[in-house]
Amino acid sequence: MTQDSNADRRLNRVAVIGCGHVGSTSAFALLASGVAQEIVLVDTDQERLEGEVMDLQHAVPLLHPVKIWGGDYRDVAAADIAVITAGASSKPGQSRLDLLRDNGKVTSSIVKEMMDAGFDGVILMTTNPVDVLAQVAQRHSGLPVERVISSGTVLDTARLRSILGEKLGIESRSIHAYIIGEHGDSEIATWSSATVAGVPLREFAKPFNIDFDAVLERVRRAAPKIVEKKGYTATAIATSVARICEAILRDENTVMPVSTLTTGQYGITDVYLSLPCVVGRRGVNSVIEVPLDVDELKGLRASAKVLSETLASILSE
Repeated sequence: MTQDSNADRRLNRVAVIGCGHVGSTSAFALLASGVAQEIVLVDTDQERLEGEVMDLQHAVPLLHPVKIWGGDYRDVAAADIAVITAGASSKPGQSRLDLLRDNGKVTSSIVKEMMDAGFDGVILMTTNPVDVLAQVAQRHSGLPVERVISSGTVLDTARLRSILGEKLGIESRSIHAYIIGEHGDSEIATWSSATVAGVPLREFAKPFNIDFDAVLERVRRAAPKIVEKKGYTATAIATSVARICEAILRDENTVMPVSTLTTGQYGITDVYLSLPCVVGRRGVNSVIEVPLDVDELKGLRASAKVLSETLASILSE
């Protein structure tokens, strides 16, 4: 049911569009975090929508006093953040780029509905391939580029830190390293600038004989492996969504590797990819160019080329 909007309201509202595995789990992660006072879910499958809403509402007394309901794009119009999760599920062995043609039309349709309703917040894309679809969403929305982002490599970076923490025997949040570029097969790790307590990671890790190439491959193969074993991914990406929303709603100005439009960083322009960004109330406030060695720079530019060519192929259709 559509809720009345109030231009003077001060409640944080997040809209989650799509009630599949990622959408419903993202809504729960948002509820559990308590960062939003209002969560509205939108889906074309009304039965599924009503079921997810009921399930979430029954968890409210055990968590936070959050208003949750199933609505439509009029409710999305009043949201601070619209999380787009709707799209085809990835299949075992299918790359994220292979999903583009299935999800491009879905994204365009959703964004049109949102903008026709008057949406003026931040769009957070999670539908794969997130980089290209974020760029599609920005072009169709006409919103400033800083307010259309994707979850990018926030999850990939968490996976990297988790694996390194396991190998180094330290808490993963103590490791400062990023995955940047495409959220997918061409992503790279910023090994040359990674640190632990100010010590270069490569130096800190010497006693552990870590194969860094193998670590990066584990990160790249994590999602396909999870899909192969359980059929889908949801929990970690949903947690990433909640964390990004928290940074936006609380205007944290925290550094996160979300996907944004490049404007000359590393000699790359006019393509969405992940770089460390300062994330606050209006989306991306600025982009940080971390030092890269020659191989990393080459890898990042190759990743940008993959994404640029993929976008060009869909726009030419």
